[in-house]
Amino acid sequence: MKPFSAALRGALLAVILVAFAAANARGDEWVLYAGSDMLGDMGPAVRDWYGLNRLKPIPEAGAPTLHYYDQDSVASNFPYQGGIVRVWEKAVVQKDTRPYKDAREEVEKEEEYRLKRKLSVLDMARIFPLAVHRATKEIRTLYEINCDTQEFFIMEGNNYDTAGERISRETNFDMNLWVAVRPGTVMELLSGKMCGQ
Repeated sequence: MKPFSAALRGALLAVILVAFAAANARGDEWVLYAGSDMLGDMGPAVRDWYGLNRLKPIPEAGAPTLHYYDQDSVASNFPYQGGIVRVWEKAVVQKDTRPYKDAREEVEKEEEYRLKRKLSVLDMARIFPLAVHRATKEIRTLYEINCDTQEFFIMEGNNYDTAGERISRETNFDMNLWVAVRPGTVMELLSGKMCGQ
């Protein structure tokens, strides 16, 4: 009886491993849809989450930032036109960036030199967004787009460094703040893809 149960356990373990590997192999399917010149100075802000609504698309070849949407994340009322679509979008900065830890240390040294003193806990409120800005390699944003009214709002935003570590996350955006999609912007391209226009 023991050899049978050991063989059964081995077979069950093999089936579980194959199922787990298949689930992980699917992953995200990111589709390139635009290029932009997103590298401008964002100042002390961690992220201008509504930036896609101001960015003009440029040719992808040589663009400082490339924009993708996750085809597997698209949730809509398909096959019916219109309604609300939810999608993850990511902007990938093409310049070299450093891990957040290195960027934070660099900003701390610069601020100590500028202030001519050791930094206090209160100074960290200024250090954090500057370090996030320098370290950000990828920005992932969860949008809801209303195809009928051509408006959108942001459900969640995340910044990742070059090592793939999430360095900031913002949620609980005002769901009553639906913003009109501006013509000639990266957001117009994204909403057009999502709404089938």
